[in-house]
Amino acid sequence: MSAIQYTEHPILTNTVFLAAWGGWPDAAESATRSLREMVSQLSATKFASIDPEDFYDFAEQRPVISNESDGSRKLTWPKNEFYYWKSEDGGRDLLIFIGVEPNLKWRTYTEIIHKVVIESDVKLLVTVGALLDSVPHTRSPRVIGSSINTDLGSGFEHIKYAVPNYEGPSGLTSVLMDRLAQDNIPAASVWGHSPHYLQVAQNPTLTHAILTELQNFISAPLDLSNLAKDSAEFDENLVRALADQQEIEGYVKRLEERYDSEEEYRQSPEPAALVQELEDFLRQQRDSVDDNDDGNN
Repeated sequence: MSAIQYTEHPILTNTVFLAAWGGWPDAAESATRSLREMVSQLSATKFASIDPEDFYDFAEQRPVISNESDGSRKLTWPKNEFYYWKSEDGGRDLLIFIGVEPNLKWRTYTEIIHKVVIESDVKLLVTVGALLDSVPHTRSPRVIGSSINTDLGSGFEHIKYAVPNYEGPSGLTSVLMDRLAQDNIPAASVWGHSPHYLQVAQNPTLTHAILTELQNFISAPLDLSNLAKDSAEFDENLVRALADQQEIEGYVKRLEERYDSEEEYRQSPEPAALVQELEDFLRQQRDSVDDNDDGNN
């Protein structure tokens, strides 16, 4: 049996590929939930899936058993599913992948995804992740984009992400980016940062923030109003849950101070930008002097 099964072969053009994996790169399920919300709102069509048999150690990534409403029992294996959405106005089509980071055969797994990418005329890859971080829940969620490509392609000139400087053990997102780079397909990575001290299964506030960032890449219409309501309710529940926990309150205040300091630094111009601004100013001054000299002669 083939490792990938199709229900159809859609014809996509000028496609943006969005991908997220459950597991380690999906703190509070914020990454996969953001793409599931997109699939739901756009009524995106599932057209292919990867069979999990060759890619997981089922003693580590166990299937899940659940009770159905009719009294039956359902066994669910790790899912890796492809969806598509076609633009009706000639804009960019979407290829959406929601999976679970595999335990085994990463290169084979990546080649399967690569095959679908090539068939789908993908022009840009955007990987989506979420990680636990020392950030306070009382501030706007931190969502950071990065890319090794200075040019993300036509229509994305306004997106200027920093080049990542991380070195160390890599996740599947980096492996897939490296594979698609061999075909000169640019890639960006969007990561949401979830407060590590919150023991929550889902964080709608961070999911909302991630989707807001992803709207920079898609032409599809999204309505985030319901998710905003879920976020407000989530935040209210947190206030009540942490109201009488003085140790947590003190810790959050320290995180707030560090967060505010980091945000102030991030919003400051980079040294290169300051140099460029100074050079532009000096050039304007020289041009002004030259114009005055010409007028006096």
